[in-house]
Amino acid sequence: MNAEEMIEVRVEMTVTEEVTYNFLVSVEVPADVANAPEALTEHLAENEDLWLDDLPITGGINVSLAVNERDVEGVRLLDEAT
Repeated sequence: MNAEEMIEVRVEMTVTEEVTYNFLVSVEVPADVANAPEALTEHLAENEDLWLDDLPITGGINVSLAVNERDVEGVRLLDEAT
C-alpha cells in the first residue's frame, strides 16, 4: 500500500457554527416579567442590548459553550505570497 503524498496549502476559510452558550449575567428587567420564565425569555430575546455585551464568545468562568453544528461554507486557496 502506497502512502498518499501530502502537501501544505494556505487557505482562507469561511466556517459557520451553531453554538449554544450557558452563562450567568445580571440584567434589569420590568418587574412583571421577572418571575415569569416565558415572559422573561421573550423580553430578553427582544432586548439583546441588555445582555449581548456580556456574551462570552471565547468561554470563561461559569460558562458552558457547545458547538452544535459546524459547516465549511467556502475555501479560497491563497498564493504563498499572501
